[in-house]
Amino acid sequence: MMDPFAKVAADLDQFGCDCAVTVALKITDDSCKMDDEQRALFMALYDALPPYESAMFDESIHDLIREGRNTPSTLLFGQIKKERERAMAIITKEKMKTFKASVRGSLLIARHTA
Repeated sequence: MMDPFAKVAADLDQFGCDCAVTVALKITDDSCKMDDEQRALFMALYDALPPYESAMFDESIHDLIREGRNTPSTLLFGQIKKERERAMAIITKEKMKTFKASVRGSLLIARHTA
């Protein structure tokens, strides 16, 4: 039985995966306006992402997020902010809102069919 987060993460295209990484950056540096439950939901999605080829990030982004979660610091948050802002310039707020709504809907379906 596949975990709902793993199922939704596995169904994301490259752009969706990049959006999931960007949301993880926003949550990690605390620039995200979501409540704790939504933050937990999107971090669980990020944690369930399969390895993928990114158009926006190299592999080091995952180290940056992990370090930000485990040992937050002003220096790390500065690096995270730079990556996040660069990604958001490409993704746009509108597409990010659409992505989040789509993930929420997919998770509802995945939870009810699990």
